[in-house]
Amino acid sequence: MKRVLEIAERELVAYLREQEMREYKERMNELVDFFRTIMREGALEESSLTPHLAYATVLGSRLAMNNMPLEALLQVMKHMRLGMTRVLLGDPTLQGEAYAQRMLLITEGLTDLLNRLFLGFHEQQQEELVKMYEQQRNQVLDALPVSIVVYDIEERFLFANSRVYANNGLTPEQVIGRHRNELTDAYNRFPEPDDAWELALKGEWVKFRVESVTEDGLSLNDKELLPLRNKEGDVVAIVVMSHPEVSEKERLYNLQKQFSFVLNSMNSGLLVLNQDMVVTGYNKKAEQIFHIPAENVLGRDLHDLYVTHVDDKREQAEIPPRFMLSKPIRDKQRTLTVDERTITVRIDGNPIHDANGRTAGYVLIIDDLTELVAMREAMMRNEKFALIGQFAAGIAHEIRNPLTTVNGFLQLFAKGSTPQEKFLELTRTLLLAELGRANSILSDFLMISRPTAPKMTEVDTGQFFRDVVRLIESEAHLKGVELYVDVPDELPTLSLDVQQMKQVFLNLCKNGFDVMGPDGVLTLQVAVSEGEVVFEVIDRGPGIPAKELPRIFEPFFTTKSHGTGLGLPISHRIVEGHGGRLEVRSTEGAGTTFAVAIPVRA
Repeated sequence: MKRVLEIAERELVAYLREQEMREYKERMNELVDFFRTIMREGALEESSLTPHLAYATVLGSRLAMNNMPLEALLQVMKHMRLGMTRVLLGDPTLQGEAYAQRMLLITEGLTDLLNRLFLGFHEQQQEELVKMYEQQRNQVLDALPVSIVVYDIEERFLFANSRVYANNGLTPEQVIGRHRNELTDAYNRFPEPDDAWELALKGEWVKFRVESVTEDGLSLNDKELLPLRNKEGDVVAIVVMSHPEVSEKERLYNLQKQFSFVLNSMNSGLLVLNQDMVVTGYNKKAEQIFHIPAENVLGRDLHDLYVTHVDDKREQAEIPPRFMLSKPIRDKQRTLTVDERTITVRIDGNPIHDANGRTAGYVLIIDDLTELVAMREAMMRNEKFALIGQFAAGIAHEIRNPLTTVNGFLQLFAKGSTPQEKFLELTRTLLLAELGRANSILSDFLMISRPTAPKMTEVDTGQFFRDVVRLIESEAHLKGVELYVDVPDELPTLSLDVQQMKQVFLNLCKNGFDVMGPDGVLTLQVAVSEGEVVFEVIDRGPGIPAKELPRIFEPFFTTKSHGTGLGLPISHRIVEGHGGRLEVRSTEGAGTTFAVAIPVRA
C-alpha cells in the first residue's frame, strides 16, 4: 500500500496543499481496499464506483487550478496505473479461478478513474481559459476609444464598457434594465435618425455621423448600430457604438491606435500581406507562436519566411499561388519546426478586396494547437493501455479452460490413472480438441491485433452471395431455421477478398442461428444505395439489450456461455479492411439486423 502512494506523491506534493495531500492518501487507501474487494467478490456495481469517480474529477480540477503542467499529470496517471496494478498482482490471497475476469473489471474501473482525473483537469483548464477570454474581452472593450452599449430587442440596457460609465458618471446598477428612451433623453446629445433603430432590428448595420460647430471648429460624432444574431440568424440584441467628438485628423489617428490594439489583443496570430505577398502586419500573438520578432518579419516576402520555417517542403510552393488566385484557406493543420521547437498550428486565411473588388492583399490567422494535440494524444495512449489490459485478461481467461483440461488429463496419465490402451483414444478425442480450441482463440486474437491484408479480386456480387447462401443452407436446415433470401437480378461487381468476406457472413449467420433456435426466421437481402452494395442479415431473435449494444464489437465481449467474443470484432476488422462499414440495429423482443456496406469502385 505504501508503494502506490509514494510513486505519485513526489509528483503531487508540489501541487496539493497539506490538507489536500492527506485527503489524497486517504482516498488511495479506500481505492485499493475497494479494488481488493472486487478481486475477492468478483462484482463491480457502478454506484459503488461513483464516489471514487467524483473524487478523481475534483483532484484533476485542483491540479489544474494549482498550475500543474500536462506532462506532470500524465506521469502521475502512469504511476497510479502501474502502482495500483502491482499492489493487486502482488497479493497472493487474490489468486483464484475467476482471477482474469476480476482483473478485467479492475482494469475498466481504473481506466474510468484516470479518464475522470484527466477530464477534471481538462475542464478546469477550459474554465480558466473562458475566464481569461472574458477578462481579455472586457479589457479590449474598455480600452477602445469608443462608447459601447448593448440593448436587447425590447430596448432594455444590457451592457456597457467602462468609457460609457466614466463619461456620464454612472454605475451599472443605475442603468442596467432601463429602457433606451429614458437613457437617450437624459444622456445623449446626438440623437439617432428616426429610422435607425428599426433598420437595425431588421438586420442592417446602421452608420451615421452627426456634425456640430463649436468654438474649436467642426466636431464630428460617428455612431453605429450593429445587430447581433443568434445561431438561427434572428436579431437578439443591438450594439450601439459612439465615437468621441474629435476632429477629422484626430479621428483617423484614434482609429489607427484602435486597430493596432485590437490586433495585438487577439488570441490568434495574425499576418497581413499586401498584393505582392509582403508582410505588412504581424501581431504580438504571432511573435509568441513563431518566436520571431516583428522587426525580422515586417517588410519581408512571405515566401522567404515560409520556406525558411515550414517543415514540409511539398507545401512550400502551395500557399503563395493560392493567394494569387484569391482563394480562402480553411482549417489547414500544419506541423512546423521553428528555432528547434516543433509546433502544430491551424491556418485560416481570406483575401482583402479594395473598393473595386480587386484583391489588395491577404490576411492569415494562425492558432497554436500544440497543447491540444498533446492532450488528444494522451487520451489515445490511455485508451490503448486500457485495451491492452482487456486483451491480456481476455486471452488469459479463454485459454485457461482448455489448458486446465489438458493439464488434468496429463496429470491423470502420469499417475497411471488412465490405462495405456485408452491413451490414444483420449488424446484424439480430448487432448487434441482442447489444444485446437486454444490455437483457434490465439488465431482469432492475431486476426484482430494484426489483420491480414485482403487479397482483392473483382467478383460477381450476385454469384458471391448465392455461394454464401449455399454454405449456410445446410446449417439452417439442421437448426430448424427458415431461410429467406432476397437478391436483385443485377448487382455491380465488387472488389473483395472472397474468403475473408465469406467468414464475415458465416459469423453473422451463425450468431443469428444461436439466438433464435428452432422455428426461427433468418433473412438475407442485398440492395444498392448511394454507391454502396448493402448486405443485411436479419434475425427475429430476442434482440440485443440497449446497454450491451455499444460493446458488441469489443474483443472478448460475449453473452454466450460458449462464445469467445471474437467473431464480431474479426468481422468488423475485415469489413473495415475492405473500406466498408459493419453496422448493427437491434430492438429488444423484435430482432437484430447486421448491415455490411461495401463501396462500389468506380
